[in-house]
Amino acid sequence: MKRIILIALLIIPFTMVSKAQSDFFKIGIKAGITSTSIKVDDVIDIDDASDIDELAIKGKNSKVGFQGGLMARITLAKLYVQPELLFTSTSGEVEVTRLLESTGTTVSTIKNQDFKQIDIPIMLGYKFGPARIQGGPIATIMLSSSSVLKDYNEYEEEFNGATWGYQVGLGLDLGKKLTIDAKYEGNLSKLGDGIKVGGETRSFDSRNSQFVVSLGYFF
Repeated sequence: MKRIILIALLIIPFTMVSKAQSDFFKIGIKAGITSTSIKVDDVIDIDDASDIDELAIKGKNSKVGFQGGLMARITLAKLYVQPELLFTSTSGEVEVTRLLESTGTTVSTIKNQDFKQIDIPIMLGYKFGPARIQGGPIATIMLSSSSVLKDYNEYEEEFNGATWGYQVGLGLDLGKKLTIDAKYEGNLSKLGDGIKVGGETRSFDSRNSQFVVSLGYFF
């Protein structure tokens, strides 16, 4: 009987410490969908192109993409930090309108601008019951991109290798394992340095924003 009591006295504190550690630090996986829209400058003047006097580019409809990867959460009382490492595939519709110098007519085309990237958000949050509010910075490393200007020989859009942005949103924890996040992401820096025309780079501001809904699972 004494041995049973002694074993119980040893197991109970160990269990309590293990539970505290699991509540303090957790790792898991998550996946979700994104809805991306692209904001660009309205008009670029291209006077020296061979057959184009003016080029207008406007963001159009949002497109659905996906993301997935790893996450961790460090919790202290009601506050937490949640860093994530995610692969994201996104795209957005852009309307390209050309004013042809020779005829004075315009030609408009809807194109997709595609991005594949690594996203590293670091969310700072506050928990009240199972619900959460959160916000924080996000770093994006561009893996590949498809410019809407790739079909025009005179033009080349120069994308940056990395950009900075921010995320804000809400979350809901379903028990100890499942978690749901809904976030808005904005961009604090340009997607690229500009547009190169005949070897000369011209200023051009292109940014994207997106809504993200994801489901996560902690091990």
